[in-house]
Amino acid sequence: MEDMHTTPTPTPETPNSRRSFLGYAGLFGAGLALVSCAPSMGMSSSMGNTMGGGAAQDLEILNYALTLEYLEAEFYTAFSSGPLAAKLTNPRTKEYAKELASHEQAHVEALSATISKLGGTPVAKPTFDFSPLIGDGSGQNDMTFLQLAATIEPVGVRAYLGQVARLSNPELISAAAAIHAVEANHVSGVQELRVALGYHKNPTRQTNIAPQSDANPSSTNVADFNADYSPTPTAFWTPLTMAQVLAIVGPVIK
Repeated sequence: MEDMHTTPTPTPETPNSRRSFLGYAGLFGAGLALVSCAPSMGMSSSMGNTMGGGAAQDLEILNYALTLEYLEAEFYTAFSSGPLAAKLTNPRTKEYAKELASHEQAHVEALSATISKLGGTPVAKPTFDFSPLIGDGSGQNDMTFLQLAATIEPVGVRAYLGQVARLSNPELISAAAAIHAVEANHVSGVQELRVALGYHKNPTRQTNIAPQSDANPSSTNVADFNADYSPTPTAFWTPLTMAQVLAIVGPVIK
């Protein structure tokens, strides 16, 4: 039986728990001054005072994005080279898992390097427990993996969309948009493969709120989500706020 509980790597300076991720959502949702919270996000007080509110906010957003990329990278690695790799049998599904893991890990490395270059400290990788999504892993297969991927990827798309306009540095806006485009490519690629393999129940469904469903459009409970939507689902995605993203992914962050 595969164990999807990961080994925690906490440090006093860089919080890596669900609590720190909740902090990101709370900071933006309440409209608090980000600089005053700099020490808890891996920045020194003097750095926050000298870099200005815009630069400090940029680092907050980048660490928020890094947390999401850690999650995606670990999930796909589990199915590409980790404890759940043997659950995938279709060659194309295996290749997709490998490619997605590689892309998300590249995003982790790029975001970490950018945060350091800007004078911040990349948030430590959280401990993830995917059992709320996959149980003990014993029932996983190509179909369930791709369905989960079709649920995870649009959350990433809409999370980036929700924050890109908040960035003050034009270079960061361009970089975030580049990652956003890749996440959107993942959405389409996964859905095309699900159609090709006969796993997709409604390949023509148009929606700008995937993976949320038409029946429960505001729900952040994965049990209410609908992974069946078109590989080209919408002309305009609807962004997700940090608080909404936290509600979706928070249960797997310890």
